[in-house]
Amino acid sequence: MGTPARPEPAAAWPAHGGSLRRRVLAWLLPPLAALLLINAFFTYRSALDAVNQAYDRTLTASVRAIGERTHSLAGRIQVDIPYAAFEGFEDDAAERIFHAVFDPAGGLVTGYADLRPPALPDEGGTVRIFDLPYAGETVRMAAMRKRLYDPALTGGDAVLIVFAETTGARRALARDLFVASLQRQSLLVAVGALLVLAALGTAFRPLLRIRDHIRKRDEEDLTPVRLERVPSEVAPLVDAINHHMERLSAMLAARKRFLADAAHQIRTPLAVLTTQAEYGLRQTDPDEMLETFASLLRSTRAARRLANQMLTLSHAEAVNGVIGERAPFDLAGLVKEVAMELAPLALKRNIDLAYEGIGHALTLEGNAPMLREMVSNLIDNAIRYSPPDSAVTVAVAAFDDQAMVSVCDQGPGIPVAERERVFHRFYRILGQGDSEGSGLGLAIVREIALAHGGRVSLHDGEGGRGLCVEVELPLGGAPAS
Repeated sequence: MGTPARPEPAAAWPAHGGSLRRRVLAWLLPPLAALLLINAFFTYRSALDAVNQAYDRTLTASVRAIGERTHSLAGRIQVDIPYAAFEGFEDDAAERIFHAVFDPAGGLVTGYADLRPPALPDEGGTVRIFDLPYAGETVRMAAMRKRLYDPALTGGDAVLIVFAETTGARRALARDLFVASLQRQSLLVAVGALLVLAALGTAFRPLLRIRDHIRKRDEEDLTPVRLERVPSEVAPLVDAINHHMERLSAMLAARKRFLADAAHQIRTPLAVLTTQAEYGLRQTDPDEMLETFASLLRSTRAARRLANQMLTLSHAEAVNGVIGERAPFDLAGLVKEVAMELAPLALKRNIDLAYEGIGHALTLEGNAPMLREMVSNLIDNAIRYSPPDSAVTVAVAAFDDQAMVSVCDQGPGIPVAERERVFHRFYRILGQGDSEGSGLGLAIVREIALAHGGRVSLHDGEGGRGLCVEVELPLGGAPAS
């Protein structure tokens, strides 16, 4: 047999999985920072658009003011640039101003000859705004065409008026607005992070109370944790802890009960062995000594069988998790093998042991060693409690999604009033059965059957004689514990 896998030691697991506060902040702050950067980009664009709208009004007013003072007489264009065209720019001496007026043929009337827009505006008097490099700087240009209605002009009667300024003041104001807005937003993010930390501290207080409550408990206190004032998100955790405590409590109760039963039941066989050994030491007659040793051997076998059954019963309890190790196996083949193993015992007692199978494999998912022990107890009990020259029948059947194992004997049977009690540990019907019996056989059978999601029932044998034990097991196997 292979060595069962051992659970991984606790030292292999990390001491803790990190702080929940850090996890929340790690998930919260980077997205907030990314959103802050995206918002900063759009904030700067919005600030620059707002500044341009404000400055473009002045730029447009300057172009229109020049257009109002531009006239043509007898084919001669006259431009009188008013002071109002530059009045809006006097407060910012850092900015440079450029202007130009071109005649309908494209010739320069006044201003900078190379100050031309990338696209000519229409002749409807609409002012168009452009951003373009000029004189080594980025300028904001306003351009407008104005009709002069002078027939003496050649090439048309619309002049082109251009006015431009550098954009340093615009960018500086947009930057100031952006920085002020970014500072406010960063402050909001910082305050929000502090509020999140405070909220997390408040949200984790129920967990800290549960921790302190469990730490203050006595080491043997496995009572459920109260769910009072526990948030709904923490309630499943507390419920799982309570469920685990219930399983631990049941396991500890079973262990205490087992130890108490073991101490009580083993005390008598040990006392008998001691008495027989002391009696044998006082004998001088070889025949008496042989008889004493024979009695000592029978008592030793009974004590060994009792110890083996008690260990089997301890392992069969579902709370210890052994039944959780399941694998598919052939139930019919297993029952047949156990029957063949116990055939010598039946022959020794002159009992006819018969097996009735289904002729094919019956696959069941479960713990094969435990079920083998269950079938062995059933057949062993039937053989031990049957009189000589009788018969024991072992049968395997299947119907729907259930498998059934039945063991029928022709012994004294069990009264209906006693059929529930015989499943209790160490319960034996007075004046009936084998003196080597311990009263654990049917208790083991029921524990293993229940652990596999099955059930055990007792019935009268054929013709009302003897006992028939039927064990029904689901073919799908028991649910995981």
